[in-house]
Amino acid sequence: MISEENISQANEAMETQSQPDLVGEDTQAFEDGADEAGPAQKSSSKKDKAPAQRERDPGKSLLPFSRVQKIIKADKDLPIVAKDATLLISLATEEFIKRLSGACHRLAEQERRATVQQRDVATIVRRADEFLFLDGTVLLC
Repeated sequence: MISEENISQANEAMETQSQPDLVGEDTQAFEDGADEAGPAQKSSSKKDKAPAQRERDPGKSLLPFSRVQKIIKADKDLPIVAKDATLLISLATEEFIKRLSGACHRLAEQERRATVQQRDVATIVRRADEFLFLDGTVLLC
């Protein structure tokens, strides 16, 4: 059984683990200010305010548990999956999304764009060893 203490230790280990520099900039810059945008901002300039960051409660994921469970159950090869395993899959998915979106965001910033485009994802998949497993699934431009 996985305790909340083990999950907290795993989260701390993931945060302190050195991440490879995918496109030449520090990954910390993205993590500090652009995890997820909050509700629509009424400010005339979007660059004035930093996006609100969502905090994860220990032992919980930001992704809906029931949706993750449905996706796992779609695989007929897995008869039963424990709640702890579903939580860990959800946390791993969060980390994957954070790393991929961060690398794509940095690439768009290097090209002086504010919007991440599909070609950014394709470029990151080609360049970064971490995302090579996506090579056949992402349409390359």
